[in-house]
Amino acid sequence: MYHPDILALDAKATKLHAEGRKHDATICHIAAGILQQKLIKPIGKRYLNAQWCWAYGHIGLLHQLIRWFRLKEPDTKLILETPGRINNVFFLKALEPFITILDKLPIELQREAQDNAVYFACPDGVKSIHNFYKMVERECTERLLTQEPNVDDLLDRLGVKKPYIAVHARQFGHDPARNVSLDMVEQAIDDYPDVISIGLDEHPINDIYPSVLTLPNPWLASFQLSAACDRFIGSNSGAWVVVDAYGKPVELMNDHEHKAWIYPEEIEE
Repeated sequence: MYHPDILALDAKATKLHAEGRKHDATICHIAAGILQQKLIKPIGKRYLNAQWCWAYGHIGLLHQLIRWFRLKEPDTKLILETPGRINNVFFLKALEPFITILDKLPIELQREAQDNAVYFACPDGVKSIHNFYKMVERECTERLLTQEPNVDDLLDRLGVKKPYIAVHARQFGHDPARNVSLDMVEQAIDDYPDVISIGLDEHPINDIYPSVLTLPNPWLASFQLSAACDRFIGSNSGAWVVVDAYGKPVELMNDHEHKAWIYPEEIEE
């Protein structure tokens, strides 16, 4: 969807990041964002590619982006092209009232979409990706998702009562910097009686606490039980963005650099 020059900058940023040159990668991302802003035409539409829903956390970024546009450009229509690459269809479906979702853009709209895309890594052409979403969280007071799902049946199946804590850990092979250990979780939970593991990866935590993996539709249950929980404890990888979208307290045990938008201070990138 992006302009060829933006794709070139994005590819360069990816290479720099892989080499450990994160600051230089951020400079490339911002340069791409600036170029995208220059291409925009005043047509009242902005386009998003499938990257916005490749991962659970990316859909959380999409949720934040929608909040930003509703505050700053309430008349702008957001159009998401997602040819089957959706990490969690249930989270994306919750956002359907606020965005137009297409499987594939018509050919006649592809140039329009290229000029009016929202660049994923620098949506406003000014701030780095983490600092952009921190700004969104500071300035946007509107909550889009206010009606949490009814999870009474799921809680009965798991033998858990409200209020409950949702915990999330990734498989051991996941990036250690974006994961939490069993000891970390147990220390944070202490002796709290009602806890659910909402993670979809195999992990020893699922043998200690009731797990969504034992339910008929774990993906749906994970989303619903995240949305309806009373507190979240876990990693900064993925699921916490659902809890945050529904306005529940989040404790990220491994975000030592405070990159997540729940921490208001901007960071050096």
